[in-house]
Amino acid sequence: MKIARIATLAVFLASPLLAHAQASGAKNDKAAQEIVDLRNKFMDAEENRDMAFLDKIFADDFVAFNPQGQMLNKAQQLANLSRPDRTLKVENARDTQVRFYGNGDVAILTEHVTVDGMDKGKPFGGEYRFVRVFAKQHGEWKVVLVQGAPMPAQSAAAAK
Repeated sequence: MKIARIATLAVFLASPLLAHAQASGAKNDKAAQEIVDLRNKFMDAEENRDMAFLDKIFADDFVAFNPQGQMLNKAQQLANLSRPDRTLKVENARDTQVRFYGNGDVAILTEHVTVDGMDKGKPFGGEYRFVRVFAKQHGEWKVVLVQGAPMPAQSAAAAK
């Protein structure tokens, strides 16, 4: 319930930004590709446990909401991703959309992905929706928020 309140508050606070989304253009196409490329490197780093790269691209105030509803800060997420008893593979990204806000300094990437992993000997995975928020800080893109949620079974089956 607390997570739902936080998510609702985040959407409410972001509403003014959403009203000022930038229109597509050549500049945004290039920037969108830059965000997708960074997302791809991010996913590779998660899979390969490249903690140095993840530490570099996660903002200091990074927040992740995992599918279990837990909120993790940067240190907690890095610790979670580096655990030897946890594997993660995110693949087949599709329905990817990138939108820019705040004069192009904030990007929100949404997508549908297939997740396959193991946590403490238990398999997990399936079809998920992800939102990843990037912010330009000191001229470099940083990941400030990630949230993944499993898709309803009927939606996942229809998407295949």
